Amino acid sequence: MDPSVWLLLAAVSGLSLVLASNDTTTTPSPGKLSESERLAAIIVPSVVGGIIVIGIIVFFIVKVKEKRQTEGTYRPSSEEQAGSRVETNAALKLPPEERLI
Repeated sequence: MDPSVWLLLAAVSGLSLVLASNDTTTTPSPGKLSESERLAAIIVPSVVGGIIVIGIIVFFIVKVKEKRQTEGTYRPSSEEQAGSRVETNAALKLPPEERLI
């Protein structure tokens, strides 16, 4: 699975845990939110939005890397220059010198 999918699943499960743990026994007056509800109303969308943005960034980075691997320019001159710098293997033995009979 894509890493962004795992991040999104983790965020949703974390959000459900936060909402489940924020059960209060007192009922505030209608139209007014308690301090913890206001704080949750700010934090939860911010965290979910941040995770979505991170997922989108990761997705684009993966796609850009894939595109760079499959598309590009062929530069044989750079290969020729790199090939000239390669040293010959010292383990190769030279043939024996020819002598007169």
